[in-house]
Amino acid sequence: MDHVVHLMTTFGDYLPDGVNPIDYLPGAYHVYKNYYTPYEPYIRPVLRYFYYAQYYTYRYIFPYIYPVYRLANTLLAKALSDKPDLVALALLAIVLLISMKLLDMLRRSLMYWISFAVRIGFWLGVGLLGVYAYHRGLERSIEDLGWLLGYLGELESEGDRIGKTRAKRTAADARRVPKSGPNRGRSRGGGW
Repeated sequence: MDHVVHLMTTFGDYLPDGVNPIDYLPGAYHVYKNYYTPYEPYIRPVLRYFYYAQYYTYRYIFPYIYPVYRLANTLLAKALSDKPDLVALALLAIVLLISMKLLDMLRRSLMYWISFAVRIGFWLGVGLLGVYAYHRGLERSIEDLGWLLGYLGELESEGDRIGKTRAKRTAADARRVPKSGPNRGRSRGGGW
């Protein structure tokens, strides 16, 4: 809660006097209250991973990328400030072509590694199912498969029931919202 209050007080510094920042950020407060607080222990490792990735990027990769970025930025600024001539347009076309080739190579590499991981996962799963059937026996494995399919069917029906309940609740909430128009009137907390 302290994070949201700090955010809202910081945001409130830029608002006119007498304006409550909660009126402008009800979504942030709702997300913090309903999602961030109960799931914070689960979110913390993910955030830590992103922070470490950002740290390593700035510490080890950024020093090598920055000179290229700086050079390209100055060349581009110079090319945009002067009248474009044929050499500048040819240079821009070459840079565009090289960047497209690099992006294509990156896409191909990424797709290869993703498909490789999926294939490894599939064959690992097949192997684990084979080991499970070997240790458990064929008949007991088939019984376990029947139980698993029944359990998944129960979960599906429960999810369908919960989804219908939530849909009815959302429809009821939508009917309670006042209609827009000139006779709507303004009230505190009326929404956006």
